[in-house]
Amino acid sequence: MNNLRNLFKLMIVVMALIITMGACNSKNQQGSDAKKEAQKKAQPLDPDGKIIIRYIDEDSVIKNYNLAKDFQEMATRLENEYDQAGRRLSDQITNFENTMKQKYQNNQYNETSYNADMQKLQQLQQNAQNELAKLQESSANQMEQSQKQLNDSIDNFLKEYAVKNHYDVILKKGAGFYMNPNLDITNEIVEQLNKRYTKVAPKK
Repeated sequence: MNNLRNLFKLMIVVMALIITMGACNSKNQQGSDAKKEAQKKAQPLDPDGKIIIRYIDEDSVIKNYNLAKDFQEMATRLENEYDQAGRRLSDQITNFENTMKQKYQNNQYNETSYNADMQKLQQLQQNAQNELAKLQESSANQMEQSQKQLNDSIDNFLKEYAVKNHYDVILKKGAGFYMNPNLDITNEIVEQLNKRYTKVAPKK
């Protein structure tokens, strides 16, 4: 719940920054619109004035891009680490509860020792909650950074690829009702993304 609240607050801050930047840049933008329009007219998209369009299946790109596969492995590892920590802490608490039960059955408690063990049990429970919360926050941050890195990697490559191949537009497959399969460059994009990707060993 706290993570959702923090994300919501972050979204509000980002939206406010975007609005502020837009207001600050509006005058400069208006002044440059005419110049940009003139440049477009002076430089047609191709000799015949046609717009060259291609598209990709984004889901397929992400599924087959080795960087995305590595991030999926990382997500699985983080999930396993969280589960292992949860079991370890739960076992620790259960073992101490069993010890307390055994002491009680054997009449080994007086008021002072019982209160001391109860305080220790509560501390174990609090420590477990804190440790799991930190693990969850760390995992969420890593996944957020990984998602941004993945999106930036694909977006930046598509821009470079479009310029290099003189494409005016590269769309996502779901952007239209029908797209000619001959315009699909998904396989080419995946091949080139993986060709330039070098796997980095995870930090230990």
